[in-house]
Amino acid sequence: MMRDALYIGREWNVEHDRRAKVTGGELRYTVLGEGEPVLCIHGTSIADSLITPMRFYPPLLNDYQLISYYRAGYNGSTLEGDALSIEGGAEHVRELLDHLGIDKAHIMAFSFGGVIAFQFLLSHPERAHGAILLEPYLPREEPDAITANIDAFMNAMKVYETGDKLGAAQLYMEAVCGPSFLPAVEMTGPLDVWNRVEECVDTTFTVDFPAISQWGFKPSEADSLAERKPAMPVLAVMGLDSESVMPGFRATQRFLMDWLPQAERCGIPNATHGLQSMNPLAVGEAAHTFLKRHPM
Repeated sequence: MMRDALYIGREWNVEHDRRAKVTGGELRYTVLGEGEPVLCIHGTSIADSLITPMRFYPPLLNDYQLISYYRAGYNGSTLEGDALSIEGGAEHVRELLDHLGIDKAHIMAFSFGGVIAFQFLLSHPERAHGAILLEPYLPREEPDAITANIDAFMNAMKVYETGDKLGAAQLYMEAVCGPSFLPAVEMTGPLDVWNRVEECVDTTFTVDFPAISQWGFKPSEADSLAERKPAMPVLAVMGLDSESVMPGFRATQRFLMDWLPQAERCGIPNATHGLQSMNPLAVGEAAHTFLKRHPM
């Protein structure tokens, strides 16, 4: 396996050719490989930005059964109605596991998907053996982080309201992940990745963003959930350059390490918030190592 160049041919799209009915929608999903199940939850905007880059690290797909699904409203997964709460997204995870007949799985989730995963750990801890959280986008509480987050959203929303949906999505990604994220996505995602993003922007702006703003969880009030505190192994993963682009990621990392005494930490070099798109080899290696340390 080549360690320096990201090369596995012309196209490395992962076809999601199965369907599962869930409350309020239908999910497109796929199952790759065999072994202990690892359910993957993608973030906003780019539904192919988690499972697809992981193809660059074959040991992960060779040793585990990776289950990837498109969240409701993304890439052909349907959403009945115009809203889906964070709690509702966590229930979709449970329903997909039920559909597959899986009692317990590892969870691997990124950004907004990490928020859904975090809620899943709170709501259904018995269904998760462990969790790999790639910079879960938990609510910001520090003033500079709140301001940066609001500015990124408002600037993108202004563009979205002009009808330039792809421009709005890319502007938001640049604000959160930095300009080097966009070319990384082009080289680690499907060839038509931006067409897919453009088709799903409405879900990002009208479903995902309202859902996270209305979510009741706050890190500073987490101790009120002490009886539900997740006890399974957790790997808190952070891009080493994330904080230099947007403040807030260090605070989230510190919260996870402080609140979860069993949590382990991992830093991904040469990566911002788009860590698995920017350095898929390191993310894949970290996930593989963690899973080997904590077998079912």
